Amino acid sequence: MSPQRSIGRNPRMDLYLDLAQLISGFLLVGFLWTHMVFVATIIIGVNTFNSLAQFLDDYYLSYVGIPFIGLVALIHVIVVCRRIPNRYQDYWRHARTIMHFDTWTWIFQVVTALGIAFLAGIHVFLVIMGWPIEADTSAARMHAFWWFYLVLLILGEYHAGFGIYRQFVKWGWIKRKTIGFALKSITVIIVALGLAALWVFVQLGGALR
Repeated sequence: MSPQRSIGRNPRMDLYLDLAQLISGFLLVGFLWTHMVFVATIIIGVNTFNSLAQFLDDYYLSYVGIPFIGLVALIHVIVVCRRIPNRYQDYWRHARTIMHFDTWTWIFQVVTALGIAFLAGIHVFLVIMGWPIEADTSAARMHAFWWFYLVLLILGEYHAGFGIYRQFVKWGWIKRKTIGFALKSITVIIVALGLAALWVFVQLGGALR
């Protein structure tokens, strides 16, 4: 059995589905990186974080953004699932036979995607239950579940970085080395911001107890 299957019945349909995967993936990565920059404003100060959260709330950007990103994520999952083999043993056998870096990154993409879907769902639920978004509320949550957010940060950035890498390689826009270096640099910066923000939130949450 082929390790790859498609719901498209013709090349044009496959192209449309690939474009949907590409666009939805870029939108999700753009959201992830932008979201991390917004969260990192806590490093500047509590007032800065609260002011930004209030701005997003006042102009209904959060109310529109959350459902929109949820819809984009759903579309992304649907179009990506067509690439998953009927039986995971087929792809596992294929990966061990080829022993190629890009093949293994795809396997880890699937694994991290499952983790992100579960953890992100919990995160969104907790945020909505504690609405509106405020520094103190976020700090209390992250102080209690810092390990949860650490795992989500690592999984999210790994999935985003390698996902974009695979798309650039697939479409042949930029050389592997060039895009690989650029994405590694961006990922290091985003992870550093995330870790710094998490540390600040944990410290703030501890002070509130």
